[in-house]
Formats: sequence, structure tokens, C-alpha cells
Amino acid sequence: MTDTNTTLSNLVRSAYPGQYYGQIDTTNGVLQMPALDVWNCTTINGQPISNILELPTAADMVALTSDQVSLLKEAPMSGHLIVPVDVTSKALKYPVRYYCDSDTPAGFYDTWGYSSTDHLPDISELHPVTSAQWTERQNSAATGLKQSTWNAASGSLEPYTPPAVVVPLATKAQSEMSGWISQQAAMAVAMGETFTDEMRAYVKAIQAIATGADTTSTVLPTRPTDVMA
Repeated sequence: MTDTNTTLSNLVRSAYPGQYYGQIDTTNGVLQMPALDVWNCTTINGQPISNILELPTAADMVALTSDQVSLLKEAPMSGHLIVPVDVTSKALKYPVRYYCDSDTPAGFYDTWGYSSTDHLPDISELHPVTSAQWTERQNSAATGLKQSTWNAASGSLEPYTPPAVVVPLATKAQSEMSGWISQQAAMAVAMGETFTDEMRAYVKAIQAIATGADTTSTVLPTRPTDVMA
């Protein structure tokens, strides 16, 4: 006697060679939720499919990998899981969900969480990011969002180190004039004293750098030891 369940299972697997599928909302160009575990006649959430005979054919649905099914179970930041589909090819527009771009530092995208993909870069301009890398970055938000950059040579995501901020020498000289030198001048007036020759020479040198008269110096001169006579 033929096992009815075995026969049905064989028929289902013959009609749907892949285990997981998603029906397409052709009006909005997105995947209908929840996706289906056709071989087990359930949704990926474990709910039974009421009538498998009413499903579209495999050719009219999006075949999903087990990795994509796992990604479908991860909650998006937006709170809405919206998976864009290329209706013509019946394939996911962004098959690995998480991506970064080539900016420095890189911008990151959960492409399954937007109501519209109009503002997203084309997939040809994006690089795949693993779920673990995405989660690590999101978990860093409380202590300062981790910045990364895409290394095109190695094809990998790497920590981003911001370039050192270079303060122009003239700016440093202007700060020295308005800061330490002004403090010393005020103290000299309060104490009825005058600057030493060494301090006067220092002030002139700083003034020349601050005003742009000195264009050859690369560092500020050393502060004098003896300031007041």
C-alpha cells in the first residue's frame, strides 16, 4: 500500500524543486509575507499552508535559499520587513539583504526595510555585508557607531580610521596670540613688569606666522623660559 504522505511529498518536491519560496506582490514589487517552506507545507514561521494546490507554480514565485530564509527572520530597524523583488526576473533585487557602499566611511543599508528602494544605490554599487557584521555595527551605536570602509583590493570590510586633522600653522599662531601670549601680557601689566627681549622676539615671531608674513616656518617657535624682566 502506497504511503499517501510520501506520495504527496514526492509530488510537491517534483513541482517545487526548491524548499523555500516567496510569493510576489506584483503591484508593489515586493515579497509577500510570510515566505513558504513548501516541502513541509508551512510558512517559514511554522503556520500550515491551507491548500498547497492553490499556490502559484514555482516559476511564478521567488526561490529562496536557506540563508535568505534565516535573514527573513531578522527584524529590520524600521520595524517593517519589505523585501524588494524584480518582478520580471522573479528574483530578489538585493539577495543578501545587508550592504555597504564605497564611501569613506561606508554607508550601510538594510535593503529589506525600506518602503521604497528609489533612494537606494544600484546593487552594482554596493558590497555584501554579513549578518554578523551588520549586527556588530548596530550594537556599537550605544558607544559610538562603529565606522568601516570597503577595501576594494581585498574585497572586505575594514575598520575606518579618520585622517588626522591638520591645523594650519597660522591658526596655531593665532591661538597662541589670543591664548598664552595674551595671558602673559595681562600678567605683566598687573605686576608692573615688561617682557624680556626673548619674549619680545617670541611675540614678533608668532605675529609674523599668524599674519602670514612668515611663510617659511613649519612649526611654532619654542616658548621662552624667561617671560618678564
